[in-house]
Amino acid sequence: ATAPAKNDHPIKCIALRSDMDALTMTEGNNSLPYRSRNEGVAHMCGHDGHIAGLVGAAILLQQRADRIPSNFTVRLIFQPAEESTPPGTAGFDFSRTGGGGAVPMIDEGCLENVDEIYGWHNWPTWPMGQVHVAPGAVMAHVCTFTIKIQGRGGHGSQPHACIDPIVCASAVVSSLQTIVSRSLPSFANAVVTVGQFHAGERNNVIPDSATISGTIRDVDDTVFATIKKKIPELVNGICKGYGCSADVDILSQYPALINHEEQTEVVKRCAARLSGPLESKVTNEFLPVLGGEDFAFYTKQRPGCFFFLGTQESIVTALAAFDGSNDAPRSNCICHGTTFDFNDNVLPRAIAMLLGIVEDRFGLELYTQEEILQPKTGLAASQNGEKRARLA
Repeated sequence: ATAPAKNDHPIKCIALRSDMDALTMTEGNNSLPYRSRNEGVAHMCGHDGHIAGLVGAAILLQQRADRIPSNFTVRLIFQPAEESTPPGTAGFDFSRTGGGGAVPMIDEGCLENVDEIYGWHNWPTWPMGQVHVAPGAVMAHVCTFTIKIQGRGGHGSQPHACIDPIVCASAVVSSLQTIVSRSLPSFANAVVTVGQFHAGERNNVIPDSATISGTIRDVDDTVFATIKKKIPELVNGICKGYGCSADVDILSQYPALINHEEQTEVVKRCAARLSGPLESKVTNEFLPVLGGEDFAFYTKQRPGCFFFLGTQESIVTALAAFDGSNDAPRSNCICHGTTFDFNDNVLPRAIAMLLGIVEDRFGLELYTQEEILQPKTGLAASQNGEKRARLA
């Protein structure tokens, strides 16, 4: 920034954040020429697209740095590990970080002197052109649970001489589904999902133990307190009936992501200014979603807002196209789906939103929308060229 300083302006440092990490899963897009080259690791949540959006905004900001006051700063935060790392694998205190990269970055100073912070996520089940945002909770508090059920193993032909932990654990899995439907009011936002069930080594052996684990999602401390109380009550009651015992471990990861009122209004204003091919519908429909985000740690420390851009389109066109794909039916599935495919057509809107936030908070005019979309800015041409270059 090289323009004359503006000392009386209340906002002098804005942070824009993008996550960077892939998921440890196998991509199912076998026909895509740009599918992951590393089996078991793939960008199935679109964080590579978030990076592209922040880099695009950074390029355009740099090109107009002479219009930004010299005492103003736009801090670009490229954050690893939003998807979380397992306890004990990243060298950080999981009870503080939840396995994510936000807390370590805060510890290392990424929010020093920052007045406000903003971020976004693509959402492929909502139509292109929609901006979903609301004040208050927009994403869930995330918690993991592990239940180890101890029985007494033996020969599979003699279950009467054993205490079968698999049968007991199966009853636990079914009963856990009743917590939300029978212990919480109908208006509560919560999910209890069992994602793993491990037991046994041979098909003719009843094992000594079974382990189930899963995730809890909620947006309200009272709701979580009820779930946290009910899980061990249910587990221990069922185990007693089957003659088993259990250890229950419940561990919070990310807090609920809370948007601040003023910063949410900023995002709404910026979306409302978009027109023509970038015209957007601003809505609070379907919020909160019960996915989790460690962006929540940032908005606990600074005012900020996290918003969603819909990316659903019926056919492949424009920036999303590659050789031979234009006008083909499009399926970008859902985030974390094995056939997820980030829709590049959202990038101009994402970049315009990030630039608009900077302009709004700094009281500047850096670009017209037409300038952002013109090929000479390098956005449309370089993005499509980059995708084609990856195919060569």
